[in-house]
Amino acid sequence: MPLRRPATLAAALFSASALCLLFTLLFPVRLQAESDPPCGSKAYLDSLPVPAPKDSSVKRVVQLINCSDQVLLGAATASHTATTAGWPVFPRSGTWVMQKYVAGSTDNVLTIDIPTQWYGQHVKGETSNFWARTGCRYDPVTNRAQCETGGCGGQYDCSSANLGAPPGVTLSEWTFHQTYGGGNYYLDSPDISAVNGANLTIDVYPRQALTRNPTNAKDFHWLAYNWPLTVHGEDLREPGRCGTSGGGSFQILRSDVPKYPSGQLNYPYWGFVIVDGNGNPTMPSGNNVLACLSNCGVNEYPQVSVDAGCDLQNNQNCYTWTTFCAGNAAIPYHQSCTSDADCPQNQNGENLHVACFESAGPGNGGKCELRAFYQGTVSQCNNRMGQQLAAPADLIACNNTYGSLNPLDPGGANRFDWGDQPNIKNCSDVMFNGNPVACVGDDTLHSVLHGAYTWPNDPEVFDNTSGVDQIGVYQIVFAPEGRGMAPITPAQPIPSCDSLPPNYMPSANRQSCSGTIGPLFAEFGIGVVQNSGPQQWQSTGHDWPCSAGSQRGSGDNGVVCRWNPPPADHCSMTDGACNCTPPIIDQQVTNSACGRIDLVTPDTPLVSGSITPNSGDPLFLEISIPCTTYKAGTCLNSVSLPTSVTGCVPSQGMGQWTMLARQAINGNQGIIAWYKGTSNTSAACNVTVTTATENPAELKIFDVPKFNGMLDTMSTASGTYTMGPAPDVSAGVTTPNFSTDLQLGALLQVNLTSTPITYWQQWLTNSVIGSGSINCLMHNTDCPREDGTDYLPGHGPYSGNSDVGHNLILSGMSPQPQYFHRHADFVVPNPAKMVLGSNFAWAGLAIYVELAP
Repeated sequence: MPLRRPATLAAALFSASALCLLFTLLFPVRLQAESDPPCGSKAYLDSLPVPAPKDSSVKRVVQLINCSDQVLLGAATASHTATTAGWPVFPRSGTWVMQKYVAGSTDNVLTIDIPTQWYGQHVKGETSNFWARTGCRYDPVTNRAQCETGGCGGQYDCSSANLGAPPGVTLSEWTFHQTYGGGNYYLDSPDISAVNGANLTIDVYPRQALTRNPTNAKDFHWLAYNWPLTVHGEDLREPGRCGTSGGGSFQILRSDVPKYPSGQLNYPYWGFVIVDGNGNPTMPSGNNVLACLSNCGVNEYPQVSVDAGCDLQNNQNCYTWTTFCAGNAAIPYHQSCTSDADCPQNQNGENLHVACFESAGPGNGGKCELRAFYQGTVSQCNNRMGQQLAAPADLIACNNTYGSLNPLDPGGANRFDWGDQPNIKNCSDVMFNGNPVACVGDDTLHSVLHGAYTWPNDPEVFDNTSGVDQIGVYQIVFAPEGRGMAPITPAQPIPSCDSLPPNYMPSANRQSCSGTIGPLFAEFGIGVVQNSGPQQWQSTGHDWPCSAGSQRGSGDNGVVCRWNPPPADHCSMTDGACNCTPPIIDQQVTNSACGRIDLVTPDTPLVSGSITPNSGDPLFLEISIPCTTYKAGTCLNSVSLPTSVTGCVPSQGMGQWTMLARQAINGNQGIIAWYKGTSNTSAACNVTVTTATENPAELKIFDVPKFNGMLDTMSTASGTYTMGPAPDVSAGVTTPNFSTDLQLGALLQVNLTSTPITYWQQWLTNSVIGSGSINCLMHNTDCPREDGTDYLPGHGPYSGNSDVGHNLILSGMSPQPQYFHRHADFVVPNPAKMVLGSNFAWAGLAIYVELAP
């Protein structure tokens, strides 16, 4: 099995979000009824329904399963082959939220169809990754999540953002559907990576699998033979499991997160754990362990503290980074050798402990390679007395050590395992300037994560096939059996800025940010406290970043909070997730409400939040509906106009809901429609929409009392986006008759698409400046205000967007052409590998409402 560096290091460099908190206190693990099989056990996993692929193109299905006692967020990267851009995935249920385990419920399970874009040979050094995020404050509607572990740049959907996990996270890494056995089979190769640390115990179960390698019955690297790969019911975060050595700590506590001062070792100041005036975690309180770092991960948390050209002789971090993580490109690994003496043993006077890896057995020569370091001995990793066996992972903690025995070939010519990794050394052998260095020991991590990567050349990769191109189903289980003693911080909604503790001085910062909150419509702030001086845990009252931006950015220097949270009736009481974000209203809109639903059926209508219009007020209603699933660009479940729209207006006669305009996408892929009605009540009311088929849908209601009865202009367009030199989509140009005319618009995107065009930069403009750059006049002061991303599950973020409030009156301009555009940004690691061509279909629909003077 070839040595390889896992993808976790590269993926970690671009992710920043790491910590969140929650209001509720930690709950004890639910006691199992005798009839309930433990969550994560074979009996439990086998009892779950086997998901059928969504269509004939899907050959691999992965399920993420939460066996913990807290709500977790799932996550995935955007994988790709060597010639394509990153391709995201999204769970069938339209959410990344994994509810806590409850017997008899499947709300803790996410099912993901692996796209064909992930199949075959991947880009060198990259794999497809899945992981779980803990302690998250999140809002799917605005695509924001700030998590204590596993966060990805402040994004709710890591996959469409093409971001990986930070250090301290247990990952499941994959390559899928690779040609194998002369083309007779398709091989999948998963592993569990703790090479940068671990937050939760996880396992990978092959739900549909052959028990042995069909081309080599003596292959002890087979997944089904080695399962379970981890010790269920145990947790590296428990007291004493991941301790200190050589003066260093490998645990991350909640109180550790905000302690990295700016400028020290290039660490950023992380402040997303809410603390009181003494620096103690609060909202909720508790100083539980978040993660256990590896020898490699301790140099990467919270970010890489050294570089390839660092001072190996005088910088201890550089020395340990080189020795444990192979992070120094100046070291000439991989050269030919016949003994360790032929390898780079000393660099600037320090011993690098590089091994001559004789993969064909002693005396046959080999290549110089990094080695692993243990606190104990190899024999302590062997749960079978006597000889050191190479496998299986459920019995052997330190698998595939040099010279271990193949249990499937005890007397054969290939009974010794020479080819997986070089000889190990002890942590006590590693010294810097004559002093021991901090070393957690790979055997420490393997004590719980038997079959996990814990260092860059760890051979813990397992293979599996479901037969001759049969459907393969895998279950990735987080905290299996849920019996660990280390608590997980509960999940919660993104908090109100005004709810932060007094030492954050929320009132003073709200006043200081009033100019941004008011005319500039800031939605999110970042609550911070000072990171130095005698008032270290106190805000100055004017030090918060007033706006976290409407699309992007983690804000990890503080607590991302909402200036004006959505009304309670828009939020779920079970997991705190908000159904939709009510519009940021223009001065001409006195009331607004919204509604969203993941899957609409004829007997499950879409219902808005409450609105209280005055009797006789004109109301406008926008509905966006995309189809649910696609096959080769074809919508499997066609979209049509709603069968009925009721509520807040008379059921018939003057004032009833009347459709003003509609715009479809490619016939049946999606539809946008605007309706007008007249309120006949001054009481709170809701609007109910019944759709014809099962699809996600979203609606918004606007109360525009100054509407004079005329619609000046309309603009409708649809098309297909193609990546190229002009990354814009446009619903056309309209010319309002008056500077007070109010634009109501919607732009709907459909098709799950490659990552670069799911990151939107700006949209809805009245001016086009330069080539590929779109801005609004007057330094954005008269831009139409985005009211938050209207998230239609099943399509990834930025699928449907609506806006209200665009007129020219703030700029004092006369009527002129108004552009209804959106600009897409190319965000990929290597733009040269992007593939040009159609990426998504879209439709835009804007109307201009004429207002009374």
